This record gives sequence, structure tokens and C-alpha cells, in this order.
Amino acid sequence: MSVELLSPAGDFDSALAAFRAGADAVYCSLAEFSARAFAKNLSRDELKNLIRYARAENKKVYVAFNTVIDEGDLERAVEQLSVIASCQPSAVIVQDLGIARIAREFFPSLELHASTQLVAHNLEGVLALGELGFKRVVLARELSIAEITSISKRCGDIELECFIHGALCYSISGLCLFSAMEKNRSGNRGKCAYYCRLPYESENGGKSLAFSMKDFRLGDDVKKLVDASVASLKIEGRMKSPLYVAAATAYYRAILDGDKSAANVALKNLETVYSRRTTDLYFNGANSDVIDETSLGHLGTFVGKLKRVTKDRDGRSWLRFHTMRALERHDGLQIPAPQGGKPLGFGITEMRTAISRSNQFEVPADCDVEILLPDDEREEFKPLKYVKAGTNIYCSMSNEVKRLYPVPSFRPADYCGYAKTDFKVELTPRLITVTAEVDGVLAKASVEGDFTQAKNPERTYEAIEKAFSKLGGTDYSLGSLSVIDSDRLFAPMSFLNDLRRDIIEELDYLRDKARRDTVDAALEATEGFFEESNQKLPKKTLKIRFGQKVPAGNWDEVIITVSEEITPEDIRNTYPLVSSLRLSVPVFTSEINYQKLRVAIKRFTREGYLKWEAVDLATLKTLKSLDISDITADWSLYAFNSSSLAELTDLGVKRFVASPENGSENLLYLSESGYLVEFLAQQSTPLFISLTPPAQLPSKESSLVSFKANSLWVTTRRLPRVFNPPRDVATRIDLSWSQE
Repeated sequence: MSVELLSPAGDFDSALAAFRAGADAVYCSLAEFSARAFAKNLSRDELKNLIRYARAENKKVYVAFNTVIDEGDLERAVEQLSVIASCQPSAVIVQDLGIARIAREFFPSLELHASTQLVAHNLEGVLALGELGFKRVVLARELSIAEITSISKRCGDIELECFIHGALCYSISGLCLFSAMEKNRSGNRGKCAYYCRLPYESENGGKSLAFSMKDFRLGDDVKKLVDASVASLKIEGRMKSPLYVAAATAYYRAILDGDKSAANVALKNLETVYSRRTTDLYFNGANSDVIDETSLGHLGTFVGKLKRVTKDRDGRSWLRFHTMRALERHDGLQIPAPQGGKPLGFGITEMRTAISRSNQFEVPADCDVEILLPDDEREEFKPLKYVKAGTNIYCSMSNEVKRLYPVPSFRPADYCGYAKTDFKVELTPRLITVTAEVDGVLAKASVEGDFTQAKNPERTYEAIEKAFSKLGGTDYSLGSLSVIDSDRLFAPMSFLNDLRRDIIEELDYLRDKARRDTVDAALEATEGFFEESNQKLPKKTLKIRFGQKVPAGNWDEVIITVSEEITPEDIRNTYPLVSSLRLSVPVFTSEINYQKLRVAIKRFTREGYLKWEAVDLATLKTLKSLDISDITADWSLYAFNSSSLAELTDLGVKRFVASPENGSENLLYLSESGYLVEFLAQQSTPLFISLTPPAQLPSKESSLVSFKANSLWVTTRRLPRVFNPPRDVATRIDLSWSQE
């Protein structure tokens, strides 16, 4: 199996740049329902054009539809899903289980890929997604190559996709609530405010970028993923420029093609475009060097070490160093700030070799060069006066690299559409009629005239084929063509061209009508998902993790999170007075530990613990496989809308906990849905959930606290959050994310 190189496309130019640089596929999105809402994204026409181009070049286009959907947004979401389906992309990338359900039932032509936001981090999760119709699963970034290989060997026909390069979230993807809870900008809706990149008061008394991850870069290690039979290697970066996309794609294309020399050059080129400090995270095992707590932003590619700062007769200062890279005027240089923080950057205005002392437009690699320092009194440039010999110097912008990757040109008229269309043309002395069929839609158009016998009737088919092949700029391409011409007539090209335009217009109208009819049917079906339950809903529940005390109160049910080390005897000894008990598991259990967890769950069920709460699809699948019927779902399964509630109900879930990032309007929807839904009244909401400890713990005076629980690092507010649930609903106190 040949591996796919998959590149980001935040806009149309980035997609073309990726393809030109060697990408096999790109992923992009329309304006709404994208995990990168602040990217430029594509219009509907741009998406159509991109898919036409990709088909012609034997490439693929995947459309990201990877956010959760509120009930109030469901109508717009289904409308957009129908638009995506009409464009016939290679696949759609989905987070919301309700959207996956609608796509599966009403837009079956769409291939489904499971977003990394669905938190697939073990084999059980991958298999669960496969059972829901997902052909491909994007694995969590936190997995090691050993875990990925283990999953790949046992996941059957389900394709795996892995990130290989780009920015890293501190929190596990899909489990970050910081931006949603603190600024009402949900990362699960593509509007992250990047709280992990901010400085925080730390335990050492200063400020630290305690949660700011280095960028992910696998480099040559991508070959290990190829050996593990991973289907697709994914570069992150839909917020990045076409130049970055091209440079990153070229780097990994060279690696996959086995051209080590080209890869080395491409990496240096990429670093001039955008480069933070990098990590392979946990790909090769345990790793403590994953956070950069001192610097943010672009650094550049290393070009040399400062030899000294010289002065000319006019008192101007020059940096002298031996450059490893050819430089030219207007390239950018950066020097790390002496105390960390933002590098000191400036453009080259004057440059000379150390020998000639005459100004030059460009200098070659491997020579001593002098660069004029900016005559600048701004505060950030003052440290330049104190830089010392041996200081690293970086090239942060290269005009040569910009010329290597020009923005490709595109003319829509040069490319036929993606919808293969069968045409039948019938000629009579007074009428030419064309019938066209595509995607189950049948259209008909005709033109009247006085059509005489052809002098060369054998050329009639050729003329008709030529006319109906001119489909550039439309959604259609010529499939089969049949011509009925019993009278051997002459068909003027002007009539045929008019007929082609008429049938295309009719096809557009009928296909759009069919699309709108499907949208109406899908929305009508979602209304039918609401159903009254006959089961009793406990009015007040408590959730804790094992070891926490049960506070005084009249609890209808207590839910306890257990790990693989906890035994039934531990539960009986620790909570002897709890009468109505339900068990849960950690929200993230790695592939390497999941079998132990499964064994623990079996042990509990054998001893009569038959009430469980699922936190993800993996545990839901495991519980069902053990014939457990009393299953609830915590907020981390993200049941925001009627369709997702119906999907999880079909999977065996009896009741749900509303996510803390719900707005008041959606909470009201859930309270009136007819499903059994509990609403948070109090919770130390997990802002970050991570496998990575912060570089510095928050100071004792900080309102934040970070601690380890069930092998996960949790960051939350010291004081619990109090919610305002709808009236007369079942409520939950969730202490499981509290430090105490």
C-alpha cells in the first residue's frame, strides 16, 4: 500500500501549492463548522474548482466538518453537509456523531473520516468508529509508534491517519475546554483562543509559558509509520500561508521519496518560512522535552554564530559571522533574545563579504559576511548592543525560498467537473433532444429547427461529442454518449452549443432541488429522533474519582471513576455506605494500558457492578461487549443535538450528562428533548486534560491549579465553577476533576 501525504489547505492557493509541492491529498473546509474557523477557508465555488483540479491530477480533497453542533445550528449544518456532498469530495472529516449519523443515512456517497477530535487513542476506539461507518480514523497525537503499530495490525480494513508535523495543543485534542469556559470561544467549534500559549504566574515566582508545546516534527521517523501500514501522513497548518504549506509538503515529499539530500535542503528552506523549537512528543517513547517555556513564534533556520560586532568609520555597527546559507538583501535575520522571549529580528538592508568590504546584493554560502545592524532605538533592539561572540544567528525569511514556491495559477475553464454525466442525443428533422443523467437525476432539453441531411453524416457523432465535451467550468464531465440519428442529419454547432448550455442549466436546477429535498428529509428525520423515555431519572447525582470522599448529601447515585489498578474490594472497603453506585473510567486510556482496563472492568462485572458510565466510544464498546445494559454517558461524549443523542441511544446509552460548554439555549433544547439528560450544577471544570505536565506548576496565588490524576495532568480553577441549569431538571455535582 502506498502511503498518502496529506497537506493542509486553509485557502485555495494553499491547496494548489500543496499539490504542486507533492501532496497526494489536501484537507480544507468551508466557512462554517470547521475546527479552524479563523482560517480563510474556501467558498463553495472554490471547493468545486479544487475538486475538479484534484480529479484531473489524480489527487484527493477531504473536507473538514469537524466541530460539535448545537441543536440550533443543525439546520445550517445539514445544509452545508448537503453542499459538501454535492461537490463529491474524496471524504468528509467529522467530529459530531450526530452529523456522522445524518451523513450515513442521507448522504451515503460521502466517505467518513473520524476527526482526531473524537479522541481515538486505542484499538477499541478505532473499532467502535469503524462500526459507525468511518472508513478512516485520525489517531490522537499522543500515541507512540509502538501503540500505532499495535492498532494498525488489528484494526482490519479501517485506515489510520497520523499527524507528522505542525503545532501541538497542550490538551488532548477534543478534551480542551479552556477557551470555551474562559472566553466562550470553543476549541470544539474551531474558535480556540490559544490559552496554552499565554504566560502564567509560576511556582518559581516568575512568569512561564508553562503549557506552550514545541511543534511536532517527525522528519525521517515518518518511515516508521509507513512500515506500520499507516494510510495517511498528515501535516497540520490550515492557519498557515501557501508558502509554508508548500515548503512543509516538499520536505516530507523528499523524505518519502528517499531523497535525503533534497530533504536536508527542504528542511532548511522550511525553517526560513516558519520554525519553532520541535519535538517528536511521545512517538518514540517517554519524553520530558516537549514544552518551550521561554519563547514563542518563528525562529528561523540556523545560519551561523556571531564572531564579533564591528564598527565602520561612520559609527555604524555590523554583525560578522560565517554564513552556512546564501543570503541576499531583504532576507530576514533573527537573534534569540538574551533572556528568552521574542527573538530580535530585522531585514538585511546592507551586506558585504568580510574580505571585499563592498556592498553586495547577495553573498554565497560558506563565507564570512557582515550585515548592517539596524539603527533603531526601540526597546526590543537594545539587547543587540550586548550580543556576544558565539550567539546563534538565524535566517527567518528567504527571498530565494519564496521564489521556489510561487503561487500556482488556475483557470476553471481548463478543468471539467467531477460529476460523470451520461448524454443521449436524438436528431429529427424538426428537433434535437438531449437527455442527461447524473447521480440519479434525469434532465431533458431540446431545440427546434430545420435540420437537413448531412453531407458527411459519419462526422455527426464527432461534432456532437465535441460540443458535449466542452464542460470546463461546470460540475460535469462527459461520461457515455449515445446518438440516435436515423435520418443522418446535420447538427449545426451553434444549436449544439445552445443545447449543451440548456441541459447544464436544467441539470443544475434539478440537482439542487434534489439536494434541498434531501436536506428537508434529513431535518424531518432529526425531529423524529426526539422521544420520551419511560425510565426514571435520578434527580441528584455525584461524580468523584476513587479515593475522594463522598460529601454529605442526599445523593440518588454516586459515580466513581476507577483505573485499572482499583479492585472491587477497594470499592467495598472505601465506600461501604454508598447504596446506589455507578462506575466510570478515565477519559483517556492509552493503547498500551487499555487491555488492563478491560480486564479490570470484567472483574468488576463478575462481582456484580453492572452500572457504568462511558466516557468515550472505546469504553462504550467494551461495556456493550460485556453485555452491560445500564450505561450512561458523561459530557466527554459530546451529545449536543438530537441526532447525536439518537446515535448514542442506539448504541445503548440510557442517559446523558450535558457538556459544560453548552450555552443556555442549547441546555434548554436538551432539557426539553425527551431524552434523560443530567445538567451540571457544580464542577471544577477541566480546562486542560493532558498527558504532559506543565513546565512550571501555577503559583499558589494563581487561580489555576495543575495536578495529576489517573495518569492525566488536569488544569482547572482552584474554586469550582457553579452552573445555572434549566429549571426542574436532574443535576450533577462533579468533583472528579477537583484537586482535593
